[in-house]
Amino acid sequence: MSYSNDIWNSWTIKSVNIPFKSTEIAVGDGEQKLGVEFDVVPLGQNFAYDLEINGERWEVKKLDSDNSFRLGVEVATHYTPIISNVIRILEKLIIVKSHILDSEIGNFIKDCILDIENISGRSNTLLLDGLRKNEVSESNLDKANDVISKLKSILLYQGTMTLYSSVNGLKQDYNILDAFRKIIIENISIDDKISLIGDKDVYNRLLITNLIFDDISIFDNHTLREKLNQIIRSVFNNVKLVLVHENYGYKPITNLQSIYCNRITSGLPRCKLT
Repeated sequence: MSYSNDIWNSWTIKSVNIPFKSTEIAVGDGEQKLGVEFDVVPLGQNFAYDLEINGERWEVKKLDSDNSFRLGVEVATHYTPIISNVIRILEKLIIVKSHILDSEIGNFIKDCILDIENISGRSNTLLLDGLRKNEVSESNLDKANDVISKLKSILLYQGTMTLYSSVNGLKQDYNILDAFRKIIIENISIDDKISLIGDKDVYNRLLITNLIFDDISIFDNHTLREKLNQIIRSVFNNVKLVLVHENYGYKPITNLQSIYCNRITSGLPRCKLT
């Protein structure tokens, strides 16, 4: 039986008497109907995909009323560490709030914290509350993506600073982050620390970098949304995603770049197509 990729293929007379809603445990809605269309039987929970059709492995996902679909545990291994990193970054930012000095960069950081601490957009949930519950709306996911990107723009971890060594008393060059860590524990006034570091903006940048660098480094070359999109698309590297809908029919997807993570529900990414 022939079909077309990336468009909806209508259900035919072959499956007219097969209900869309599944009648079997561990078989998703639409799988039995799609199987009848191609004269195959759903494989069930012991397989990493749902149907084998024309030598291809098909992974079937039901499209909901929001035109989105949910991924299963196959994505959890890579998804969970990323969200944990985001939570730690935002929590640390709030904890350090009282130590941020008034300056241009300081105000920039405080604006990021205000975004975290306040409800905005169409969401009724604070960003961190949603992340901790693994229920993140599209507007809150946009906010998290924006805050992470803003923080990346002020990180300061390259360069050196000349200080006196605590070991031999001689001047030597330190990596700028190591120098900050050395200065910050000195028993001197904050003004003296700022004088050694440079100015309040540099101080604030190093303060944030020192705090979140290990967690935010996974976003070195990508935004949060890009990382999530990479993860959900990787699920379909060796199987073909096929969307099913009770009225529309079935839609085999070949352009994985069209899939994106629009929100998080029940602890896992929810996806849409552009």
